[in-house]
Amino acid sequence: MKTMSKGIFITGTDTGVGKTIVSAAIIRALIKKGVKAGAMKPVETGCTPELRVKSRELRAKKLIPSDGMFLKDMAEMDDSIDLITPVRFEHPLAPMVASELEKRTIEIKKIINAYKRLSSKYEFMVVEGVGGLLVPISKRQGPKGKRQEAYFVSDLIKDLKLPIIVVARPTLGTINHTLLTVNQSLKEGLNVLGVIINCHMPPTGDIAEKTNPEVLKELCPVPIIGMLPYIKDITKKNIENTAIKHLEVTGLL
Repeated sequence: MKTMSKGIFITGTDTGVGKTIVSAAIIRALIKKGVKAGAMKPVETGCTPELRVKSRELRAKKLIPSDGMFLKDMAEMDDSIDLITPVRFEHPLAPMVASELEKRTIEIKKIINAYKRLSSKYEFMVVEGVGGLLVPISKRQGPKGKRQEAYFVSDLIKDLKLPIIVVARPTLGTINHTLLTVNQSLKEGLNVLGVIINCHMPPTGDIAEKTNPEVLKELCPVPIIGMLPYIKDITKKNIENTAIKHLEVTGLL
């Protein structure tokens, strides 16, 4: 698959596996190596509403994307959040469902145009997805007489023409979730660079956490390219130091 520009798409085996921390770690490691890296979280749900007074009578609600703002800070970007996270919803749901509830249409072209503008400015783009590979972003009309189809995260990856990294957790259940995600990615013709196992919670010493990484190395059809330990204090410096020590990002370039 040819890429639109140098960059990667970060997806996960599930929601809450730590895609944002992994994205931030990759960004900080790239910046440390002198690469001008940009970030994007094209779609974010569960955004915090902020009321802004436009006039004495009118208040407008602006949605603040916490992940998008975090990545903007990690990449030290001066770009508008409307480019970094162009699609935002208040409800913490799959985008397709949130858009129906909030009665706002998702424009895929808006996402792609925002990506093109950012990628023309940065040497390398780190794009974080929403949820996992088959999270529905919006509805699209299927063939006549057939049921309505969905536009998934996997479709966005194809439209952006980016290779992917899958973020997985080390805990019980991850073998099944990781293999399902990787195999589905390969089935859809996506370029999977590898898997990063992210310890997004404090280690418990559970036997599954200890054995799962090695099992995945044996069974996964793509490389396990890194294991990010739990970061207690989420600061730019801590993320950067951890990334440099545990992730090899040179191969991404």
